[in-house]
Amino acid sequence: MTVESTASSSAESIPGSAERAARPFDVLGKTYEDTYAHLPEQLAAIDWLLARLPQKARVMDIGSGTGRPTADRIASQGHSVTGYDVSQVMVDLARMQVPAARFELADVRTLADAPGRWDAITAFFPLLQMPRADLDVILTRIANWLAPGGMFVFATVPFDAEDEEIQWMGQTVRCTSYPAHTYGQLLRKAGLVVVHEQLSVFHPDFPGMGPEEHLFLYAVKPGGPLVPAHRLAGPYPLPETYRGPHELSEQGWLGMEARFERHDIALVADTLTGNEKVLDVGGGTGAVVREIAARLGSVTTVEPHAAREASLRPLTEDGVRVLAGRAEQLPLADGEFDAALATWVLHYTDDPDAAVTEMARTVDRTHPEAKVVLVQGAPDNELIALWNRTCASLIGEAPDHQGHLLTRAARILAAHGFEDLSFHRARVDVVFPEAGPEAKAQAAAGVLADFWNTGHPQLVQLREALLPALYEHFASGTDRFNDDAVMLLARPRRALPA
Repeated sequence: MTVESTASSSAESIPGSAERAARPFDVLGKTYEDTYAHLPEQLAAIDWLLARLPQKARVMDIGSGTGRPTADRIASQGHSVTGYDVSQVMVDLARMQVPAARFELADVRTLADAPGRWDAITAFFPLLQMPRADLDVILTRIANWLAPGGMFVFATVPFDAEDEEIQWMGQTVRCTSYPAHTYGQLLRKAGLVVVHEQLSVFHPDFPGMGPEEHLFLYAVKPGGPLVPAHRLAGPYPLPETYRGPHELSEQGWLGMEARFERHDIALVADTLTGNEKVLDVGGGTGAVVREIAARLGSVTTVEPHAAREASLRPLTEDGVRVLAGRAEQLPLADGEFDAALATWVLHYTDDPDAAVTEMARTVDRTHPEAKVVLVQGAPDNELIALWNRTCASLIGEAPDHQGHLLTRAARILAAHGFEDLSFHRARVDVVFPEAGPEAKAQAAAGVLADFWNTGHPQLVQLREALLPALYEHFASGTDRFNDDAVMLLARPRRALPA
């Protein structure tokens, strides 16, 4: 439906007025969400933000619309989201659809200054109906509102015109913008570091609409902690010291590997797209290096245990270079690789700090795809919780805390120039298909006790101690344990040129 602009002296006719900006969205309501909520670049921008937001972050969503997808996805991860929109219809829809967030009817230009209040600000296409003078001021104020280290994710339609009348989704709208290159300049002038700038084309699924060119920018305010507390590095508070390494035997690992449904390997391999020289620390049974070699053609792995090193040797035919060595003292040159990874390795090392330092040393930070990738257990990992609850005290060991290891690693990597840190969840299950909870519990007790404590003098007692909790778990009808992983991806932060 096309709405004609007939007002002459009302607020709706004033260039840049909130009333005029609200009118098309009051008419469209949920139709706008149906058309734009699945915009791929917007979803990718939200994912980028979620991987970096500190725990329980304060997030402002400018032009929050119906609350979906932005406020909904961010609030669902435990963050405090406040959305502002000029359309009462949109505010009402957002309050109904996303009760976990707060929504207010407001023109962003009238908001009081709150220096350093927000950990992140999002603005997906809300600034197109205000004059350039107001747009310039708002971008500067946004930089001021961000806390040190805070992030700004921005999207707009770039073009070189002011107060230009267009037909959009059946509405007559007057829009203002800049050429694409101007927005990065404005953000840098405001004191932000632009780390991502992308032009894309979107084809709205709406009658009569043609393709739209979109501009997405991610920017960071300098300062702030190198490693903010991320929810996937919890639970908090973190231990003050490393509890020491777990024991690992090939027998125990093979028994577990047969039960795994792993999605972390594909996540790691996808992350290495674009890399050519990859180092894997702790080759283990070869599950990870086989996948990487299949995708990239080659990979180097360093393995400290003689038996596992020998078992990896046949993979040389598949492009896997196998070296003997310890994570804490890698037999490799500085900057020899463009990526280094270690999956489920740090908690088996004597000195995880030294291991991470060594990995950072082997990566050439000047390479455009330079990265360090670490995988450890998630904060809600059911098997780690079971071990902490049942086994740790029985054998006189300190509880395990995988997030502590990831946080230590992140601090070391940031200090070595890998300052762009992001955390990503990967699903891993350990499956027990035996018939009935009793059989499942018996099988799980044997597999887990052997995996955690092969050869321990109290192995029989460990199995017996596990049985009640295992039976209760399987009596719920499940056949698996969540053994979820967290991938820490660390890259040098590269500011785009001015």
